[in-house]
Amino acid sequence: MKRWFSIIAQVLLLFGFTWLGKWVTSFFHLPVPGSLIGLALLFICLYTGLIRLQWVEAGATLLFSQMILFFVPSLVGMMQYPWLLGIKGLLVLVVVVSGCALVMISTGVVAERMFNRGEVKQHDPVENI
Repeated sequence: MKRWFSIIAQVLLLFGFTWLGKWVTSFFHLPVPGSLIGLALLFICLYTGLIRLQWVEAGATLLFSQMILFFVPSLVGMMQYPWLLGIKGLLVLVVVVSGCALVMISTGVVAERMFNRGEVKQHDPVENI
């Protein structure tokens, strides 16, 4: 039970950075999504040591493991645009699939190079939950 309270607190901390990023974006009228600003702020805090990785690691692992659920609303919203199911939809699908493939391939290449250089230690994220 204590582990779940810890994970909930970590997820709330991650959401706090998202909300802070949205506030920064709206306050300064930046043309950047607030979630990206929040992610950058979290990175800066992790890099400088203001926040330790252990404070957010289990919550981030939980969110990553459930990431497919975050895409369900966008798929349901697609039903509002029937033209997406025709020829134009196939073109959109090609762009989305190729974009996802490029991101996955480039992430894999970068991660493999980092592991080979010894910059990152390989560990099992499940053991920390």
